[in-house]
Amino acid sequence: MTRRLTMAVAQGHSRGQSDFQARLSRIEKKGVGQAQVFNAADGLKREMRHKTARRESAGIVSVPVSLVLGALSLIAARLAIFRYGGLPEEFAKPDYELAAQIGLALGLSVLLALLFNLVRKRHLLASVLGIALAISAMHNLVHMAPGQWARLFSPQWVSEIRATTEPNTLEFRGARYRLG
Repeated sequence: MTRRLTMAVAQGHSRGQSDFQARLSRIEKKGVGQAQVFNAADGLKREMRHKTARRESAGIVSVPVSLVLGALSLIAARLAIFRYGGLPEEFAKPDYELAAQIGLALGLSVLLALLFNLVRKRHLLASVLGIALAISAMHNLVHMAPGQWARLFSPQWVSEIRATTEPNTLEFRGARYRLG
């Protein structure tokens, strides 16, 4: 009995080895070289280069989109604070209002970045720059189209913005920089 078992194992081993050798010869016939079979790093490098090239070409469009999303998030934050809080009181501190608007805009910007899969450093930086641009230049849009902004916010808000700011300027905390 032991002898039969030993013979069966030996035949199975030699059959398994011959199957393996036959498989290797079939692989080599199909043109797969040893470097591709045994060196997986070469294949990975080609694949990574392809993904990187595709990602870099998408960056040309995605960074401006992130900038616009950042600006829109500040406009949405200002609208939400206005809708739920109304016009600020005379004694309200503008720095606190600006901090609240920036905080809400950053939160909205991160949510939009996650929604649109724009979570790389350059996208988040572009969103922050979009928020900063909207902080300093949103009043120019109010000067250009006061009717649309009056429907979105209120006529009183638009008249206050137009009375306290000048068109074609960048403004931040009282400092004005003329454009053009």
